[in-house]
Amino acid sequence: MVGFSHQIQVRHIVVDKPEVAELLKSTINEVKNAAGRVKMLMRLAEKYSLCPSKEDGGNLGWIVLAEDDPRKKAPDPVLENRELEDLIRDAVKKMLINRGELYGPVKTGQGHHLIIISNEFGAERSTEFTGSAL
Repeated sequence: MVGFSHQIQVRHIVVDKPEVAELLKSTINEVKNAAGRVKMLMRLAEKYSLCPSKEDGGNLGWIVLAEDDPRKKAPDPVLENRELEDLIRDAVKKMLINRGELYGPVKTGQGHHLIIISNEFGAERSTEFTGSAL
């Protein structure tokens, strides 16, 4: 299929203390539906996150997980925090993170992150970068 890609839009909150991350996680997980959890994370990110992405509800952008371009052998890095991107890609591959479900906290050099996939685009969920769907 020409033009195929599987992409996820990722949002997060990063804080410096694990106790704060756990408290925020509890607050977000009190919301029963996926869309509500995304909105709650966005509101809390604006108030508590240490990342400049807080100005846009914790939006880190879109990560391409698979595409049908045979010229690509590896994914192009998207996030400035490559450690966080690797954690996200690994969680997707292991099916530990799904749209609208909170993942984390996970620790990087920046702090303790709570992560959510707010949007997903693509015909099928791919668990690893293929470089080619042909």
